[in-house]
Amino acid sequence: MTDTEKMRFMEMENMRLMEENVKLRRVISKLNQTLNRLIEHYISSDRIA
Repeated sequence: MTDTEKMRFMEMENMRLMEENVKLRRVISKLNQTLNRLIEHYISSDRIA
């Protein structure tokens, strides 16, 4: 494998990892929103009871 091929491979891998990072950040954001809603729900229901 030439240096150019290695560099291209590394660039492709880097792009793949960056895309995966974006997807994982979206998942984390959604999980955080869900957790906040659950906490708010249980806090609200605790006040009523």
